[in-house]
Amino acid sequence: MKVVISNPPGARKTTGTGKWPTISDQELLIRTLREAAGRAAKQQRTVLASFTQPVEWCDTIRAFTGARRARLGECFFWEQPAEQNTLVGVGAATTIETNGSTCFIDAASAWRTLLQDAVVTYAPAAVPTPGSGPVLFGGFAFDPLSPRTPLWAGFPGGLLILPRFLLSYSANYVTLTINRMVRASDTIEQSAQEIEADVRHLQAAIEHAPTIPREETASQRSIHEIRPASEWMEMVADIVDMIQHGAFEKVVLARDIQVKLDDPSAAFDIGIILQRLRESYPAAYVFAVQRGERFFMGATPERLVQAQDGRIHTMALAGTARRGETGEEDAQLGTELLQSEKNKSEHAIVVAMMREALQHHCTTVHISAAPQLLKLKNVQHLKTPIAGELIPGRCILDVIADLHPTPAVGGFPRHAALEAIRNTEKLDRGWYAGPLGWIGASGHGEFAVALRSGLIDGGKATLFAGCGIVSGSDPQAEYAESCLKFQVMLRGLGGEPLDSQPANAAARLPRMSGGHSRSSQAGYKERGSN
Repeated sequence: MKVVISNPPGARKTTGTGKWPTISDQELLIRTLREAAGRAAKQQRTVLASFTQPVEWCDTIRAFTGARRARLGECFFWEQPAEQNTLVGVGAATTIETNGSTCFIDAASAWRTLLQDAVVTYAPAAVPTPGSGPVLFGGFAFDPLSPRTPLWAGFPGGLLILPRFLLSYSANYVTLTINRMVRASDTIEQSAQEIEADVRHLQAAIEHAPTIPREETASQRSIHEIRPASEWMEMVADIVDMIQHGAFEKVVLARDIQVKLDDPSAAFDIGIILQRLRESYPAAYVFAVQRGERFFMGATPERLVQAQDGRIHTMALAGTARRGETGEEDAQLGTELLQSEKNKSEHAIVVAMMREALQHHCTTVHISAAPQLLKLKNVQHLKTPIAGELIPGRCILDVIADLHPTPAVGGFPRHAALEAIRNTEKLDRGWYAGPLGWIGASGHGEFAVALRSGLIDGGKATLFAGCGIVSGSDPQAEYAESCLKFQVMLRGLGGEPLDSQPANAAARLPRMSGGHSRSSQAGYKERGSN
């Protein structure tokens, strides 16, 4: 792979009035486009030209809102609030779409072809960061072999988007990357003028985007349980019976609910949802992917894999308990989770599978000696950090091909568990629980598991949650756990619950018994407030 990077810069932070230079180095941009056109003539195909410059900081959600209003194409948003890392993508210079059982390998091959002979330049004042340059963002279906329904139209088995424009935030530093596929016949000066006009339009749209309000008047909404609770719990009991008879060790079963605004003319505000998720779950990956007028969005706690500087970082995340109402109760629940044989067994399955998958791509694999607690706003999980040294030449997509689906979201053994899910779940998961994230020019990047998520379509939202079923699972407790997991997106859609549930057994979580419940807030109320 031949990637040319020009003008390696020195460090500098953006400060000033908030106005962008439309193009900070017009001459370098033209040289980049001209070099790409020359290579396109030699290769008889289009060649990627990528140019990065520093820009002034603007609130990330406001930038995303402005980008959507600019109507330069579909947009995406990816943020780790606690890490102060954000990607805002606008439009598509090109896309990689894959389907079927080889979707990850096919995507990796297409990514390598795209980067072949790419011309990548940075303005002299720009600092290369992991998320700048020719970054592709996208996601993959949980199960590319599962039958599709109209619910997930526009979300193929695999989709990676090279945005026309990418705002990359790293702490207080922001860059704008401009990507363009160049043909040998392109008029370079005209291309540069078109880029400059689009950047000016994007800048104006962001500057005029409204500030996200701190609060929104609560709207009346209905919550509909797609599969009745009794039917779902009966399915869990059947799977437990199969596990106890040796069919498999673990199966993850998911369910969905639908939240609908009562006003047919109203629509959920995507910016406000992101704001709530960012504030409520700063340690999560907060994301939104636009396809047409719909958005797949959420705040997932689970990293699938990160690749950086030749090292792989991932985590085994399995085993769940609620948070306590007091510090003392919370500590007690955490201790019980660490000592729970059911949860430790579920967690050990995930650790073992991930070790085996990483050994195919790493020279060494390091696993923490014992699981630790990951405490989120309404639940706590067992977590084991895992790291490895990546074999030279491998990229993050190669690793994902073996890692996904982990037993944490699918089950174990993998193929038997997936077959059980297809036969019993009666749910089109689409991208829910699939890998979602980004890959950079050197094969580095980061993907999370798209949990705690939902598909937003105007005034209607379909939300998803799942639970790991093992031999010791209790159907009622698993249903209660799924209610806890729905809290993340319900909070995003409707704001803070009016009050907390009393501190008692998980089985006393409110149930939506197979019909509708009506609420001006979140339908369910969250157990635990920290």
